[in-house]
Amino acid sequence: MSFLLYISLLLLHFATKARACGYPGSPAHASVSFTTEFIEIGTVATYTCDNGYELLGPPRRTCSSNGTWVPQGVPFCVLNVAVGKAAMQSSIVGQGSAQRAVDGSTSTFYNGNTCTMTEIERTPWWYVNLLEPYLVQLVRIDFGASCCSNNRPAVVTVRVGNNRPDLGVNPICNKFTGFIEEGRPLFLPCARPMPGAFVSVHLESSGSPLSICETFVYTDHALSIEQCPSFRDQPLGSTSTYNGKCYIFYNNQPMNFENAKRFCEIRGGSLVDETSPALQGFLSWELYRRHRNDPNGQYWLGAVRDPKNPKNWKWINGKDVTISFWNLPGNNDNCSRFDGSKGWLWSDTNCRINLNFLCQHRPLSCGKPERPPNSTILARSVDIGSIIEYRCGAGNLLVGPNIRTCLPSGFFSEFSPKCKYLECGFPATISNGDYFLVNNSKSYLSGVQYSCKEGFVIVGRSYLTCDVDERWNGPPPRCEPILCPSPPTIPNGFYSLSSNSTKFGTKVHYGCISGFELSGDSTMYCSSAGYWEGQPPFCREQSTRLPPQIALIPISTTSPKTTSRTSYTHQHINTVRRFSTAATSTTRKPIIRQRENPKENEISDIVPLSKSNLKSPVTARLNMGGIIALGVFGGFVFLAAVVTIIIIIIRRLKNSRNSIDAQTISTFDSSGDQNGFYRNYQQAWENLRYTGHSATYKPSLTRFDAVDHGFTQLPRNSRSVYNEGFRDTNEITLNADVAALYSRPEKQTSRKRADHEGQSQWQHSYRKY
Repeated sequence: MSFLLYISLLLLHFATKARACGYPGSPAHASVSFTTEFIEIGTVATYTCDNGYELLGPPRRTCSSNGTWVPQGVPFCVLNVAVGKAAMQSSIVGQGSAQRAVDGSTSTFYNGNTCTMTEIERTPWWYVNLLEPYLVQLVRIDFGASCCSNNRPAVVTVRVGNNRPDLGVNPICNKFTGFIEEGRPLFLPCARPMPGAFVSVHLESSGSPLSICETFVYTDHALSIEQCPSFRDQPLGSTSTYNGKCYIFYNNQPMNFENAKRFCEIRGGSLVDETSPALQGFLSWELYRRHRNDPNGQYWLGAVRDPKNPKNWKWINGKDVTISFWNLPGNNDNCSRFDGSKGWLWSDTNCRINLNFLCQHRPLSCGKPERPPNSTILARSVDIGSIIEYRCGAGNLLVGPNIRTCLPSGFFSEFSPKCKYLECGFPATISNGDYFLVNNSKSYLSGVQYSCKEGFVIVGRSYLTCDVDERWNGPPPRCEPILCPSPPTIPNGFYSLSSNSTKFGTKVHYGCISGFELSGDSTMYCSSAGYWEGQPPFCREQSTRLPPQIALIPISTTSPKTTSRTSYTHQHINTVRRFSTAATSTTRKPIIRQRENPKENEISDIVPLSKSNLKSPVTARLNMGGIIALGVFGGFVFLAAVVTIIIIIIRRLKNSRNSIDAQTISTFDSSGDQNGFYRNYQQAWENLRYTGHSATYKPSLTRFDAVDHGFTQLPRNSRSVYNEGFRDTNEITLNADVAALYSRPEKQTSRKRADHEGQSQWQHSYRKY
């Protein structure tokens, strides 16, 4: 296991080291071309600057096997902002004026026509006025004479700032100590871009002159003339830039004031309609550089006399002229010009004469923005007002603004961001778990996913990310074993565990106590989900014989068939009853019997017992709640029976007053006619005895004549016909007691037995004739 881990880490190490290079980065105003379609090891990147810019640094870089570009460092596309600007030096020897060091020409040896020369001084100096502050990045000096004698090294100091250069108080850009060779350039980059309008060079070796053939002041934060509008009819080299604006000098087509003004407006510009000491100095120097002291060098200025106040001047944009550079005394003309004969100061002029003019314009674009290594730029265009967005590649942190806007000055807002590559160490390992790198990388914003082995659950954050501090954003999680709850218990049973805990994989074995047997699976196990897999069994009694069951047998109210039984117990019911004229229902309590095997002579009217659906004694035990429910239900049944009996008794007592049974019996007794009404009644009784029975039916009792036994001879507790029933006006009511009264005398010995057995079955049966 450890060997495989070592191999995987080794492969990851080599994969990291052999990763392809990212984007090499490119400076502002530059283009990069590659020798292959996709960047890979061995790809060569070639840099090219836009027109007007110079490439400062290596023009080619190669992707190496370790994922870096060689040589290191992104080159710059810079502008020389010193060329043509005003220069001064501590002293002059011969024709070596200070201006020759910024005339745009150089030489590999001293030439008085192109190089400067000072006298032998203790600390000679030279400086150039850039006319506006720039962010100076590098100063290149081409010396015209070697220094110094007696093998003494020279000390050259370059300062950049806005103070007087000759005082030597501006910040130091760089300092060089060594020998100076004739015609050999010396590159002195600033430690950081330094702002300033003055760049000075100081030689601190006593006894040596300072000779410079050309000085280059480089910056990439300058407006190039390539960003300015251009027209076919403008003179060559007529465009200059200052403080985010473009100035085009027209000296080949003189016009009067109105025409010159309209000419500039048509091309999207205007005559100069603002001023400041710095701007006046820039324009004066540009006009001087083009015309020197030529008296014919006259250019229109965009200031006119106020018609409402002749002593006041206004710019053509309507604003008052608050700062002016007039040449006094003045005339009474209404227009103004740059007067070359007066040192390019202002003079009022007749608006109708034809003069040269200069138009000021806004730049058209900001040029190509800087793109740092391992980054991407999202942009539709680089015109004024457009927005660009920076994004860094995988594993890199964006440091700086991600949004930049092209301003009207031709520069992007803020500085370009950087993409910093960050990488975390290897994640910590955990017990009973593992991890894997999500994108096979430990770089910034890469993730690591932790997981646990089966039977363990992760506690803590399972996903961590490489943060800006090059550390994983949290402690590693831990893996805890999965525990199931206590196993379920079963009645009359027990269980045992296969281990001393309920962790994953533990088995529980069930058993039953003596006298019970197990039904179901005897084993369950703890699953990875944290619960017991399976259903718990149950214990039942070891019995092969089903216990007796209790059934509720309803008593039929229909006429039963005569059958014989071994034993039959019933409740003695008093048969002396009164019948009401209204229909009544009889309510009986069911007889509780134990289940017996059916016999051949079983009464067919009794509903046979169905097979028992009761469960074994163990599972069929009623709990206390069921017993209480049955008791309550039985109580309600008993109460209903009592109420029903009370209602029946009340109704019978009410209707007994209207009974006519006494009159009917008296009629029977007083007739004394054997062939009259008695004969008809006898015939009706015989029909009652035999109607509805089969041919094989043999009555056990015979009728005897009512005249043989008077009604007064009956015992007090015997059955009486007075309260046995009732009849309507059109029917005669008979029952078993009436039949018993008219049985034959010879059968009286059996009357008591038959009457006793049949009373419960016949006491509610009657017919209508």
